[in-house]
Parts: sequence; C-alpha cells; structure tokens
Amino acid sequence: MNGRPPHSYDREGDLSHYRSVFEAIERRVIPEVVITRVTPYLLVLVSAAVLGVVLPHTGGAHGYDVLLRTESADAESAGVLATLFTAFTLTFTVVAASIARLVRRFRWAALALAGNGVTTVFGVLAIWARQSLAPTATVAGPSIGLYLGAVAALLSTVLWARVVFTRPPEHPGPARRS
Repeated sequence: MNGRPPHSYDREGDLSHYRSVFEAIERRVIPEVVITRVTPYLLVLVSAAVLGVVLPHTGGAHGYDVLLRTESADAESAGVLATLFTAFTLTFTVVAASIARLVRRFRWAALALAGNGVTTVFGVLAIWARQSLAPTATVAGPSIGLYLGAVAALLSTVLWARVVFTRPPEHPGPARRS
C-alpha cells in the first residue's frame, strides 16, 4: 500500500486493495445458473411428479405402493422397472430439481438434467413393460400415474437441458493484471 487508507479517494482509480473482494464475488456468481424463466414450469412439473407417485401406476397399485413393494404392488406384479422409475422420479424429478432450483448452482442443474434423462428412460421402459404383457395376463396395464410421471420427467429433462445448455461459457477465472 502507499500509506493511505483503502477507502481514501484515489485519482488514478487504483482498486487493487479491493481485488480479493471482487475475486470472491466472482467465484460466488460464476457457478450460478439462471432459472427465472423456467421456474413456474419446474414447479408445475415437480407437482405433477408428486401427483404421479400418488396416483395409480398399474391397476390398484399406486406409485408409493410400487416404491415400497406393498401387497397391492405384488398383486399387480409391478416389476423392477416401475420401482426404479418411482425411486428416480422422487430422487431427481422432485428432490434434485427442487434443490437445483433453490441453490441455482450449475452442478445441481446438471445433476437434475442427467437424473431426469435416466428417469425418462426408466419411465418409458416401465410403460412398455406393462403394455407388452402376455394376452392371457390377469394384471392391469399402465395407469395414469405412470404416464403422468413419465411425461413430467421428460418435460423436466427438456427444461433442465435448456437451463444447462444456455449457460454462458465458463470464465477462466479472475483477471490478473501484470
């Protein structure tokens, strides 16, 4: 320093004493993503995913029955794909998406994108598995909860892709003067 207090007026515009403050702000702001435009849609999709877990997935077995492997899920022969789909729906379409929305960090948004992509695949496979039962099968096909959850996961994947891939390019770090 030149003997002056850091808050004194400097005619030459020397802000070097604030460099650490600026760098700390930059490190905090750079990893954030902008979610403001898609927030209402994300909230609707999280609600739809929760509703999909509450509604019947197949016959009389609700999504939570399939997840917990209750007697009604066993009676409907709900398979592993339906269980994985329900678990991934709650984990990524509801929890990870909500956390990503709250903290607005790129890592959480990317996790929500990847998780919802896998959830969508499990959802489509679960629907396909229920629709391709033998004609003599006595169990029901897919119900509204399974369809609603799969559509919510698909649309959530699209919205998170929009958030993640419209992020500005990574800044190399705080600028250093020589």
